[in-house]
Amino acid sequence: MIKTLSAYTLEIDDCEKAVSEILSQLDLGKNLLKNSVGIVSCYSEFIESGVVKALREKLPFDIIGTTTISGGIAGVNGQLMLSIAVITGDDVSFSTALSQPLMPDNFKKHTASAYEDALSRLGQKPAMIFICSPLFFDIAGDEVIRAIDEVSGGVPLFGTLAVDHTKDYHTAHTLFNESASLNRLSMLLIAGNINPSFSVASVPEHKIVKQKAIITKSHNNLLIEVNDMPVVDYMTSIGLAANGKIEGLNTLSFTIDFNDGTKPLVRGIFGQTPEGYAICGGSMPVNATLGIGSVDHDDVIAMTAEAMKKLPLDKLSSGLFVFSCISRNMALGFDITAEIDAIENIVGGKVPYLMAYSGGEICPVYDKDGKPVNRFHNETLITCLF
Repeated sequence: MIKTLSAYTLEIDDCEKAVSEILSQLDLGKNLLKNSVGIVSCYSEFIESGVVKALREKLPFDIIGTTTISGGIAGVNGQLMLSIAVITGDDVSFSTALSQPLMPDNFKKHTASAYEDALSRLGQKPAMIFICSPLFFDIAGDEVIRAIDEVSGGVPLFGTLAVDHTKDYHTAHTLFNESASLNRLSMLLIAGNINPSFSVASVPEHKIVKQKAIITKSHNNLLIEVNDMPVVDYMTSIGLAANGKIEGLNTLSFTIDFNDGTKPLVRGIFGQTPEGYAICGGSMPVNATLGIGSVDHDDVIAMTAEAMKKLPLDKLSSGLFVFSCISRNMALGFDITAEIDAIENIVGGKVPYLMAYSGGEICPVYDKDGKPVNRFHNETLITCLF
């Protein structure tokens, strides 16, 4: 049996005060069990001010995490905030690792090495892996997942890509103990008496334009042809492109069905190449079925509420982690806390949780036999319930 402790601080400038607030809320002397680890989510200025480093120096366990634009724990949320969730238990084991800097030509090697390093200290096969990844622009999130799957044998992966409040995300960091990095992946392996369940929520069915569309040519995250025609011509044929330009890049997204019994997932449309290819937020596999959708403020709130109501909460539930894509926060306009408020209204007081916004979501989906299959998502809300 495990339990989850949570704490927060809004104090950015005074490290001593910030750490004192968090330690007081956690009350580690009373609550800590045999093995523990911390998951941190924070505004990037908490790194610059030294709060993250000062906190780690006072904690008797490892921490991993990422920066975010906003988040919260039960009872409180906000932007200029640091949140921590501590997983602790007598019959669970944890092992953490930090990769070497990841580049397109070495990420497979370094990602595998980080996993093997953590595994060697865990001493047994993990039940799940918690991932805190950099926000890649030159490495597809799917590729990192595949690299870990190859060495882990498909152990369930859950996690987030770092994000921040800047236009170019230049302060989006991953966290590992005292370290903060722009290009290194931190991971947590969990083994023992733990039974995680996962869920995803993205574009509602009624907001997906259903056309008979099949991806017929692609390269990684570049969508080149649909139904054997250039993607721009296909988009023009359904009224979503004109004069060689795809319209609504910031409001539309693709849904892709792998046709393997798993739930369709979402790909953001980030731009268009000079050749007219669509630049997507993840891989676009040939022969997958393509749909097009969009979400607005009301969709985000409705989907989030529905996802929370479906969680199998009971007296044995010990902790919940929720990550939601930054694009969903953008869809809220000035009502920036509405999604976190929806989570609090349903699960607050029932289970300790940590929620944060993400630059990309890593979460298994279940196939027709109920087996978890690791996937990389865009514009999606994901949950992991212990």
